[in-house]
Amino acid sequence: MPDRQSATLVNPMVGIYFGIFAASLAAIVVLLLIFEKLGFAERSLKTTMALGAMTLFASVGIGAYTNRFREYANAGRRIPAFYNGLTLTVTILGGAGLTGLSGALFLAGFDMLFMGLGLLAGLTAMLMLVAPFVRKFGVPTIPGYLGKRFESTPVRLASASLAVIPLFIFLIAEFKIALLALSWLVPMAPAFAAALLAFVLVATLAPGGVRSLSWSSAAQALAVLVAVLLPTAIAAVLQTNLPFGQFSHGPTLRAVARDEATLGLQIPIATLLTFEVPGQGLQAFAGRYTSAFGNVGPLAFVLGILSIMAGVAGSPALLARAVTMPTVYDTRKSIGWAVILVGLMLTTFSAVAVFERHVLAEDLLRQSSGGAAPGIAALVEHGFATIATGEARLKPGSVMIERDATLVALPALFALPRVVVSLVAAGILAAALAGAAASLTQLALILGEDVIHAPQSWLYSDNQRLTVCRIAMAILAAAGATAAISVPGDPLMLYLNALAFSGATLFPVLLLSVWWKRLNALGTLAALASSFVVILIAIGTTELSGLSLPLALAPALAAPIAIVVGMIVSQLTPPPGRHILESVRDLRVPGGETVYDRELRRARQRSSTNT
Repeated sequence: MPDRQSATLVNPMVGIYFGIFAASLAAIVVLLLIFEKLGFAERSLKTTMALGAMTLFASVGIGAYTNRFREYANAGRRIPAFYNGLTLTVTILGGAGLTGLSGALFLAGFDMLFMGLGLLAGLTAMLMLVAPFVRKFGVPTIPGYLGKRFESTPVRLASASLAVIPLFIFLIAEFKIALLALSWLVPMAPAFAAALLAFVLVATLAPGGVRSLSWSSAAQALAVLVAVLLPTAIAAVLQTNLPFGQFSHGPTLRAVARDEATLGLQIPIATLLTFEVPGQGLQAFAGRYTSAFGNVGPLAFVLGILSIMAGVAGSPALLARAVTMPTVYDTRKSIGWAVILVGLMLTTFSAVAVFERHVLAEDLLRQSSGGAAPGIAALVEHGFATIATGEARLKPGSVMIERDATLVALPALFALPRVVVSLVAAGILAAALAGAAASLTQLALILGEDVIHAPQSWLYSDNQRLTVCRIAMAILAAAGATAAISVPGDPLMLYLNALAFSGATLFPVLLLSVWWKRLNALGTLAALASSFVVILIAIGTTELSGLSLPLALAPALAAPIAIVVGMIVSQLTPPPGRHILESVRDLRVPGGETVYDRELRRARQRSSTNT
């Protein structure tokens, strides 16, 4: 039976605290709506929205200060399931997923559903195959788990070296989206904006580490839900007379199909392995929304789902959330909440895409008959779109729309108050900060615990461990901000490539570590090396015509190869010792003391006896 004794440790005042946060956020929005009606300058309203939101998020993180490393590394394992589900939701999407997925759905239609299906499949695989067992083991980082699981420092260092790559790629992607969202609210020099964001992240996370991350991310998730769902509900009422656009946009979708046929939009046909995701920046919606396999081929669609699934299930930032839960039962329940909330967001993205396509298609049809095009004009006024000049009549290809501005363009298209546009921008900023915070916290813990203090980090005092992690966090935040403004790259592709890297390298060994006791340290190192080689081949062949394997699809090939190589090498080398086999048996039992706590207690007893 699952052990639920520690569930009583959850602070009973949590609901009240988040009620205060929600009321404060609502008060800011209502006051800004009043000020807008009174004629206040738009720039002042946007600046207040940005600074108010970041101040609220930072105050939650600072309020979670701790000087105990156990609280810093795993929040004392006291996070309730629903709040952890909120954190998982905002972390798995982040700013890059929030803007990139919604924009790709708007521009390319049904083909981009592979991303949403992959995210949901990944959460399901995490729930069934990995996360409960990582929670039972109890180590706060994935490299730490693998090092303890195989009692091998080389495995710990090798997995740490591979884990930091997707985490840092995620960090760069989220910084890029945060800079974009901040530019919509407070135009400023990129270098100054990046420094401001890095400061906010460090100020939010350094006081409490994972504890600050947990509570600030839950607050940011609430802000994201409000920012995305509120404008969608208003748009749904205007389009369908019902506030639930996620379930009522079917008739609008049929109208979109008729309008697109009237406009003469093409129906592209892709080959089996075609993989074309709409790029960053201004793009034209040239294909029909309901046409399938125009940008992504049938085989690439399936491989994309499997690759994202492996990436989510093997993500070190997401799996680390399992260790913050009171019990294994709560871990499963929190991922269930995340599935519900991510599914809600994905259906919302679909509704947003359909509503926006309908408004723009109607504008183009009215314009072709001599009418006005207020929706297109509103997008151009806000800077979310451009139109070709010198044309007597606009065509669908003449309207270029910013991919990452799809969500923030919704209230502009429906002529909602400008404060609502700023609210959506602030929600995107919150999602980007939450995604960056999850990666930054794990990077700091991996550097401090798995590299500097390994293999016996418990021998160091809490102050030493906390100081190293906090310094590492500040350095990594500065490095991520610098890379975001100096390294070119599409945030959505960085997001997909980071998932691909974790899915190709970490997921296979995590799967085998739980479900195949015969796996040993040498087999794990061989699996990690083989998957890394496949990733390098995918990167090296990207530019070769006819031979290219998109990096985003690499896990579909790398993960099976890594599993086979790991099993073969393990069979050809000595089996793991009895103590390791006992640890594997214990991690499969959901109740009782965590394996890590038990081993740590025994090690301290031996140390005190020897002294």
